[in-house]
Amino acid sequence: MPEESPRDWTRLIGSLAPRPAPAVVEAGAGTGMFCASMARRLDGASVVGVDASAAMLAQARRGHAHPAVRCLPGATEALPTRPACSAWRCCPA
Repeated sequence: MPEESPRDWTRLIGSLAPRPAPAVVEAGAGTGMFCASMARRLDGASVVGVDASAAMLAQARRGHAHPAVRCLPGATEALPTRPACSAWRCCPA
């Protein structure tokens, strides 16, 4: 993936987050690239990357470690959400 793509996505998603953003959850975090990028963009926010693959989470911890990012195992469909939340909206705490 070109380096510009993650930067553009991070900028777009970060622009939707309320300030200060207390927490961001990335469901299906994979390698954690976006988690680390969001943590850098939303300084002070806690970022949680959730993925069902232990191998992907291990790669995220190795390749995209950031002090504000936690990587947790889990299935996206099992995450508790409120009706107002969606993949493209940032939910209030």
